[in-house]
Amino acid sequence: MTYGSTVHDPAGRWDTDIPLDRERNEQLAAVVLSWRQGDDDLPIQADIEQATLQLTGYANLLVRELQAKAAALPRHGQASVVAVRTLAHIAAGEAVRRLSVPPDHGRQPLRAAHSRARLVDALHAALDRTLAAMPVVGH
Repeated sequence: MTYGSTVHDPAGRWDTDIPLDRERNEQLAAVVLSWRQGDDDLPIQADIEQATLQLTGYANLLVRELQAKAAALPRHGQASVVAVRTLAHIAAGEAVRRLSVPPDHGRQPLRAAHSRARLVDALHAALDRTLAAMPVVGH
């Protein structure tokens, strides 16, 4: 079994194939989204900021994976596949735009963490749609 890890690489300089640790990051995103301002069990600000950095690094990896899978889909042909390809490129572009703005930890750390968690969820949905549209390779 291959294990990946969460990385913080905001500039996207790592050109290696790092395996995605989806389950762990889905769990982190779910936990972050369960946090509410004013809750007694809300983590300290440093932990919220760390979760944001982990989700940011993972989202950057997801964007690369989504772009690679979308590029493998045909540009022409079945309308549903072309639509999935187009939507994947739109989702990746929006994610790149959002990830280019560093999280504002100082003023709203919980808001920044929630934003990254929702982005990870959206990228997972786009990747799932893209993978479902991939042509099945015959034997």
